[in-house]
Amino acid sequence: MSLNSDVRVFDDPNDARIHMAALISDAYLHDARAAMAKKNPAFPQRKMRKSRKRSLTNPLVTGRREKRRETHCSASAASQSRRRDPVHEEGLQIEDQELASLETRLQELRDTITADQVPEGTDRMVSAWEQRQLLTDVRMKTARPMLFDAKLSAERVSVQNCHRCCAVEAVIRCLDCVPLDMEYLCATCDMEAHKRNIFHDREAVFHGFLEPIPPTTAVVLNENGQPQFCEQICQLPVPAPRSICECTHDFTITPGKHISVVTINGRYDVCLPRKSCSSCSAEWTPELKDLLIYRYWPASTSCQTLYKFDVFTSFEHMKVTAPAMSRQAFLKMLEHRSVQAGRTGSICADTFQRSFFEFTFCQYKEEDMCQVHHFECPACYPDMLAVCSDGNRKHYRFSKSKGPGFWFFP
Repeated sequence: MSLNSDVRVFDDPNDARIHMAALISDAYLHDARAAMAKKNPAFPQRKMRKSRKRSLTNPLVTGRREKRRETHCSASAASQSRRRDPVHEEGLQIEDQELASLETRLQELRDTITADQVPEGTDRMVSAWEQRQLLTDVRMKTARPMLFDAKLSAERVSVQNCHRCCAVEAVIRCLDCVPLDMEYLCATCDMEAHKRNIFHDREAVFHGFLEPIPPTTAVVLNENGQPQFCEQICQLPVPAPRSICECTHDFTITPGKHISVVTINGRYDVCLPRKSCSSCSAEWTPELKDLLIYRYWPASTSCQTLYKFDVFTSFEHMKVTAPAMSRQAFLKMLEHRSVQAGRTGSICADTFQRSFFEFTFCQYKEEDMCQVHHFECPACYPDMLAVCSDGNRKHYRFSKSKGPGFWFFP
């Protein structure tokens, strides 16, 4: 069944009301004009013409012009007599009343349309998802004051005893030690607990507020028994071998070379551990193989900067899901996390890029040795049914460019 071409269908009820108001107003105007035409049929609307200038050199034309002027003057006098006619004045008053009545009705119609608004969604069924979203918004608006009060109360610093020795007042709070029920620690227990856990983000609580401190900062008690900050050396958590020589004497572990470690939480300034024997002067320090076992990737052959594997894997996943994300923005995020935790130090973008390229190259070679092919469909290989139009990864463009010969596209 086909609809008539003159019939209009509106999706929004407000549009339908506006269209109906326009039709009603046109009908009122048409009725008013029809009534005025019936009451005053002898007075049609006069049209004024613009006079055109003509040359006065021809006396015949001048005479005709004088006759026309006399005729025009007589017509003007007749029109003035009509205007002074009381019947004509009564017609004008009726016309003004009709126009005023029409304007009044149109204004009433506009006020009715403005006051009576159709609520949205009443002409259609509300889905279950929309109902859940509306209920969630209402509940969150109701719980917003409670959440704000709870957030303010969570910022309150509570004075507690050490959860480890239960004898001294706690000066350090560590949320990374919460699973071990060691949230609040005193100065002595803090040095013992975080001697190896250097990647824990701690906060000092003895200044009346929570102050984030880096792992290279420790809290000690001065002569008056008041806590204060001091510097300490943190060693990279890499286990040393049980024996480095054939001697049976005790070995000593001392801090070695200062390095920087970049994790997903930012930058840390630590030292490489060094194990030495006092009898034969044998020494051990982590080598490249030892660092790779515990997921540390060196930025250079001197191992001055180390990157945790989770930084590279997170950056790779981010480039896959958000290709427009830049390397500079990712490193700025890591630096911001370092500052929030009380640590300082910038991260070199060029060093990070070079290390990331080397890491991905080694990962590719490893997967190639294991015969892992990411661009082969296991369901239809070797006769694949679909091929990506950009499967060459823009190699034809970069092969003609004058830039470096090695490119990586995650």
